[in-house]
Parts: sequence; C-alpha cells; structure tokens
Amino acid sequence: MLLGLFLLVLVILLIIPFSLEIRYHRSQSDDDFKVIFWIWKIPLHIHVSYIKRLGSKWITQINVGSSGVNKKFNSVFSLAFLNKMKHTPVPRILRILLRVSTFILKEIEQLEIKLTFSTGEASFTGFVAGLAWNLMAAGLVVVNQRIVLLNRPLIQIIPHFGPRMFEVSLNCIFKIRLGHIILENIKRQLNLGKGG
Repeated sequence: MLLGLFLLVLVILLIIPFSLEIRYHRSQSDDDFKVIFWIWKIPLHIHVSYIKRLGSKWITQINVGSSGVNKKFNSVFSLAFLNKMKHTPVPRILRILLRVSTFILKEIEQLEIKLTFSTGEASFTGFVAGLAWNLMAAGLVVVNQRIVLLNRPLIQIIPHFGPRMFEVSLNCIFKIRLGHIILENIKRQLNLGKGG
C-alpha cells in the first residue's frame, strides 16, 4: 500500500509541469528580489530575505574574523578576503547549485529585461547604451547555446538624457519538466554505454 502510494506520488511529480520564476527590480538604491516556484498553477513563494541574511552573516564573519564582533562592512574584495571565503560553505553551495541548475533548468519560457539609465552626460549615455546592447546580445547567444528559449525574449534598453538615474527589471520563468529530463538523461546514459 505504501509503495503504491509512493509510486503514485512519483508519477504525479514526473507528469506535473513545474516553473521557476525569478523577478528582480532595482530602482536607484532600492531593490526587490522574488523567487516563485510554480507547481502546476499554484505559486510557492521563496523568502529571499532568509537567503540575504545568511549571505550577509557569512560575509560579516569573513570581514570581521569572528561572528560576535560588529565592524564596518568592507566592500573591497582583496586576495585575503577571497582566501577566507574559500573556507566558508559558500563555494561548495555555489558548486552544488550550479550542477543542479544545469541538470534541471533546460528551457526558458519567458525572459524580460528592462534597463533604464542615464549617466548625466548625453554622449556617454549613448555610448553606454550601445555597449549595453552589445553585451546583452552576446549574453543571449551564450544563454541560447545552453538553454532553449521557448519564446522570444523581450529586451528593452532605454537611455535617458537627463540627470543620473538607474533602473533595471528582470523577469525570467524557467520551465521544468522532471519526467522529460530524467528520460533524456537515461537515454544519454544508455547511448554512452553502447559507445555512441
């Protein structure tokens, strides 16, 4: 009975479509970051504030050298800082997240990027706008080689020729099909075993 229930839950998890939505918005010095995990049409919000607190705790421990002392935050990355960071759980966690993400995140259903900025000087703003378009195009080529884009991405780079300002908005939805991913990896392993 328990095995049957487990198999039923496993089959349902393999059939149900999942999505991972990442939203980021920064306006001047305020930022908003949301991660939403969609199971079919049901959203599960992941509280990013916990992740921020954990990251700031680790960085504070690295900068200060001990967890109990409060000191001014140092934003300069020196070689000593990077060497200390090597001994925290951050690199191991990042490696694990990278492996899991390359295994699971195969398709992007929606990608929207909007960048609005002004440097305060018209000629430099125009130069930075052209540079931003080139970097965005190169980034999309790299992303398109590794991940399938299901819909055309919506990219907007809007230069303002006035006082200094900066605003960026990112909305990305990854489509996750666990059953398809598992079957593709099984096929790949079987083909590698046959020598092809």
